Amino acid sequence: MRSGNILQEIWLDKQNIEKAYASVNRTDIKEINYKLLSYLEKYEFKKTWMEQYRKDMLQYIKEKHKANNLLPFQFAEDILKVLKEIDSEEQILKRVLSIKCFGDSKYFEKNLENIIIRIIKKYNIENEAQEEYSHEDFLLKVGISKYPEILEFCGNLEGFINNEKIEYKKQTLRKLY
Repeated sequence: MRSGNILQEIWLDKQNIEKAYASVNRTDIKEINYKLLSYLEKYEFKKTWMEQYRKDMLQYIKEKHKANNLLPFQFAEDILKVLKEIDSEEQILKRVLSIKCFGDSKYFEKNLENIIIRIIKKYNIENEAQEEYSHEDFLLKVGISKYPEILEFCGNLEGFINNEKIEYKKQTLRKLY
Protein backbone atom coordinates (compact mmCIF):
# COMPACT_ATOMS: atom_id res chain seq x y z
CA MET A 1 0.00 0.00 0.00
CA ARG A 2 1.10 3.48 -0.68
CA SER A 3 0.21 6.64 1.17
CA GLY A 4 1.68 9.70 -0.46
CA ASN A 5 5.38 8.99 -1.03
CA ILE A 6 5.79 6.66 1.96
CA LEU A 7 5.63 2.89 1.65
CA GLN A 8 3.72 1.21 4.44
CA GLU A 9 4.56 -2.38 3.58
CA ILE A 10 7.08 -4.29 1.50
CA TRP A 11 7.18 -7.99 0.64
CA LEU A 12 10.01 -10.20 -0.50
CA ASP A 13 9.25 -12.22 -3.60
CA LYS A 14 10.83 -15.54 -2.64
CA GLN A 15 10.86 -16.69 -6.25
CA ASN A 16 13.28 -13.86 -7.07
CA ILE A 17 15.42 -14.05 -3.95
CA GLU A 18 18.65 -14.33 -5.98
CA LYS A 19 17.83 -11.04 -7.74
CA ALA A 20 17.14 -9.39 -4.38
CA TYR A 21 20.53 -10.49 -3.03
CA ALA A 22 22.27 -9.40 -6.26
CA SER A 23 20.61 -5.96 -6.18
CA VAL A 24 22.10 -5.24 -2.74
CA ASN A 25 25.46 -6.89 -3.57
CA ARG A 26 25.01 -9.72 -1.06
CA THR A 27 25.71 -13.41 -1.47
CA ASP A 28 22.77 -15.78 -1.16
CA ILE A 29 22.84 -17.74 2.11
CA LYS A 30 22.51 -21.02 0.19
CA GLU A 31 25.67 -20.17 -1.74
CA ILE A 32 27.48 -19.24 1.47
CA ASN A 33 26.49 -22.55 3.06
CA TYR A 34 27.57 -24.45 -0.04
CA LYS A 35 31.00 -22.75 0.05
CA LEU A 36 31.42 -23.41 3.77
CA LEU A 37 30.52 -27.07 3.32
CA SER A 38 32.94 -27.41 0.40
CA TYR A 39 35.75 -25.80 2.45
CA LEU A 40 35.12 -28.17 5.34
CA GLU A 41 34.82 -31.27 3.18
CA LYS A 42 38.13 -30.73 1.38
CA TYR A 43 40.12 -30.67 4.64
CA GLU A 44 40.91 -33.58 6.91
CA PHE A 45 42.98 -33.31 10.06
CA LYS A 46 45.25 -35.78 11.86
CA LYS A 47 44.72 -34.30 15.31
CA THR A 48 41.48 -35.45 16.85
CA TRP A 49 40.47 -32.09 18.31
CA MET A 50 40.79 -30.41 14.91
CA GLU A 51 38.85 -33.18 13.20
CA GLN A 52 36.15 -32.87 15.86
CA TYR A 53 35.96 -29.12 15.20
CA ARG A 54 35.60 -29.77 11.45
CA LYS A 55 32.85 -32.36 12.00
CA ASP A 56 30.99 -30.09 14.42
CA MET A 57 31.08 -27.21 11.93
CA LEU A 58 29.83 -29.49 9.12
CA GLN A 59 26.97 -30.69 11.30
CA TYR A 60 26.11 -27.16 12.47
CA ILE A 61 25.90 -25.80 8.92
CA LYS A 62 23.82 -28.76 7.72
CA GLU A 63 21.39 -28.41 10.63
CA LYS A 64 21.19 -24.64 11.11
CA HIS A 65 21.85 -23.55 7.49
CA LYS A 66 24.15 -20.76 8.62
CA ALA A 67 27.74 -20.08 9.67
CA ASN A 68 28.91 -20.58 13.23
CA ASN A 69 30.78 -17.92 15.23
CA LEU A 70 33.73 -20.37 15.32
CA LEU A 71 33.69 -20.47 11.52
CA PRO A 72 32.68 -17.01 10.27
CA PHE A 73 32.20 -17.06 6.52
CA GLN A 74 34.68 -14.30 5.68
CA PHE A 75 37.49 -16.20 7.45
CA ALA A 76 36.39 -19.83 6.97
CA GLU A 77 39.00 -20.88 4.44
CA ASP A 78 41.74 -18.95 6.27
CA ILE A 79 40.91 -20.66 9.57
CA LEU A 80 41.11 -24.06 7.89
CA LYS A 81 44.46 -23.13 6.29
CA VAL A 82 45.88 -22.25 9.71
CA LEU A 83 44.55 -25.45 11.28
CA LYS A 84 46.02 -27.49 8.43
CA GLU A 85 49.39 -25.79 8.94
CA ILE A 86 49.45 -26.49 12.69
CA ASP A 87 48.14 -30.04 12.21
CA SER A 88 51.76 -31.14 11.87
CA GLU A 89 53.78 -31.75 15.01
CA GLU A 90 56.22 -28.90 14.32
CA GLN A 91 56.46 -25.63 16.22
CA ILE A 92 56.01 -22.50 14.12
CA LEU A 93 56.41 -18.80 14.85
CA LYS A 94 53.20 -16.76 14.64
CA ARG A 95 54.52 -14.41 11.96
CA VAL A 96 56.09 -17.24 9.95
CA LEU A 97 52.74 -19.02 10.01
CA SER A 98 51.03 -15.87 8.80
CA ILE A 99 53.50 -15.38 5.94
CA LYS A 100 53.35 -19.05 4.98
CA CYS A 101 49.54 -19.11 4.82
CA PHE A 102 48.71 -15.57 3.67
CA GLY A 103 51.86 -13.77 2.49
CA ASP A 104 51.36 -11.16 5.22
CA SER A 105 53.20 -11.33 8.54
CA LYS A 106 50.40 -9.69 10.56
CA TYR A 107 47.25 -11.11 8.90
CA PHE A 108 46.92 -13.99 11.37
CA GLU A 109 47.36 -11.74 14.40
CA LYS A 110 44.91 -9.08 13.15
CA ASN A 111 42.15 -11.31 11.77
CA LEU A 112 42.33 -14.90 13.00
CA GLU A 113 44.19 -15.19 16.29
CA ASN A 114 41.17 -14.63 18.54
CA ILE A 115 39.01 -17.06 16.57
CA ILE A 116 41.74 -19.73 16.66
CA ILE A 117 42.12 -19.21 20.42
CA ARG A 118 38.36 -19.70 20.90
CA ILE A 119 38.56 -22.92 18.87
CA ILE A 120 41.52 -24.13 20.96
CA LYS A 121 39.66 -23.27 24.18
CA LYS A 122 36.59 -25.22 23.11
CA TYR A 123 38.23 -28.24 21.51
CA ASN A 124 41.70 -28.68 22.99
CA ILE A 125 41.89 -27.50 26.59
CA GLU A 126 40.08 -28.67 29.71
CA ASN A 127 37.72 -26.04 31.11
CA GLU A 128 39.37 -26.02 34.54
CA ALA A 129 42.80 -25.17 33.15
CA GLN A 130 41.70 -22.29 30.88
CA GLU A 131 41.90 -19.62 33.57
CA GLU A 132 45.62 -20.26 33.96
CA TYR A 133 46.41 -19.70 30.26
CA SER A 134 47.34 -16.47 28.49
CA HIS A 135 46.73 -15.97 24.75
CA GLU A 136 50.32 -16.99 24.07
CA ASP A 137 49.86 -20.14 26.18
CA PHE A 138 46.83 -21.22 24.14
CA LEU A 139 48.75 -20.76 20.90
CA LEU A 140 51.86 -22.44 22.28
CA LYS A 141 49.71 -25.42 23.26
CA VAL A 142 49.11 -26.09 19.54
CA GLY A 143 52.63 -25.22 18.37
CA ILE A 144 52.39 -21.49 17.56
CA SER A 145 54.93 -19.36 19.40
CA LYS A 146 55.32 -15.61 19.41
CA TYR A 147 59.10 -15.58 19.63
CA PRO A 148 61.77 -18.23 19.33
CA GLU A 149 62.86 -19.54 22.68
CA ILE A 150 66.19 -18.11 23.78
CA LEU A 151 68.63 -20.52 25.33
CA GLU A 152 71.40 -19.02 27.39
CA PHE A 153 74.31 -20.97 28.79
CA CYS A 154 77.74 -20.34 30.16
CA GLY A 155 80.73 -22.60 29.88
CA ASN A 156 81.35 -25.27 27.31
CA LEU A 157 78.45 -27.06 25.65
CA GLU A 158 78.44 -30.22 23.64
CA GLY A 159 75.36 -31.54 21.79
CA PHE A 160 74.12 -33.47 18.81
CA ILE A 161 71.93 -32.27 15.96
CA ASN A 162 70.97 -34.92 13.39
CA ASN A 163 73.68 -37.21 14.82
CA GLU A 164 76.31 -34.54 14.20
CA LYS A 165 78.34 -33.43 17.21
CA ILE A 166 78.25 -29.70 17.92
CA GLU A 167 80.68 -28.17 20.41
CA TYR A 168 80.57 -24.67 21.80
CA LYS A 169 83.65 -23.54 23.68
CA LYS A 170 85.11 -20.14 24.47
CA GLN A 171 87.34 -20.40 21.39
CA THR A 172 84.33 -21.16 19.13
CA LEU A 173 82.37 -18.21 20.44
CA ARG A 174 85.28 -15.82 19.90
CA LYS A 175 85.44 -16.89 16.23
CA LEU A 176 81.75 -15.99 15.79
CA TYR A 177 82.31 -12.36 16.80
